[in-house]
Amino acid sequence: MSYIKAGWGYDVGYDFNRTAVDTPIELAPTEYAKPGNVIGYIAGDPKHRYGFMRSARVRVHVPKQAIGE
Repeated sequence: MSYIKAGWGYDVGYDFNRTAVDTPIELAPTEYAKPGNVIGYIAGDPKHRYGFMRSARVRVHVPKQAIGE
């Protein structure tokens, strides 16, 4: 199972957020990402303080080195 390591950030479109804990991610290796990055999907939270995180499933752009197995 892949996860975003605690303390690393990710982009959601033009928005940015940082993880406080290891966060499970479903990688999407066939989707285009900038060099050195990957696209994946994480669970959202309807009560999150940022509106862009309130969807059930959030598409994120993450540096490859931020991904743990």
